[in-house]
Amino acid sequence: MTSPAQQGPSEENRTTAETPLHALPAFAGTPTGSPIVRHFAMHLPGDRRALFLSRVWTRRMGTVLCWSGEVQRAVEVVARLVDNAVRHGIPSSVPALEVQLTLTLATDETGSLVIDVADLNPDLRDFDAAVRGERGRGLQRVTLLGAQVSRFLPHEGDGKTVRAVLPPGPVDV
Repeated sequence: MTSPAQQGPSEENRTTAETPLHALPAFAGTPTGSPIVRHFAMHLPGDRRALFLSRVWTRRMGTVLCWSGEVQRAVEVVARLVDNAVRHGIPSSVPALEVQLTLTLATDETGSLVIDVADLNPDLRDFDAAVRGERGRGLQRVTLLGAQVSRFLPHEGDGKTVRAVLPPGPVDV
């Protein structure tokens, strides 16, 4: 029996791309309150595999980014945002081969972790109600984990991005 490392890249690894970026032009015009220091982006499939891949990647990137907060809390925030994007962020009109999400993790000058999940659906009805928990519990749980949640439309292309900003250090939840 061969180990996964000996078998070569899996289909999941071929469908994801990790892009280290410094200087952050992708964040221009979408202020976090403080300039971004470093960020990494990953493309995810637009299906349930995205949850597993995003959790594993976030654990690793929390360490790579030297974020001083609770990485498990960041993993939970990412999982909620990715789950919402898989459930609600992919219009049925998008061909299956084009379905993907983008997960970006960044740190800003204050040490906060900035989490962006971009999907292909620009619609987010009643965003404030969703954050309050009146339209599901995903975004409400993200705020209960200590994140500030916002959303914005991209300058180019379709879709939207939901952003969660987690402060450094432990947070009472």
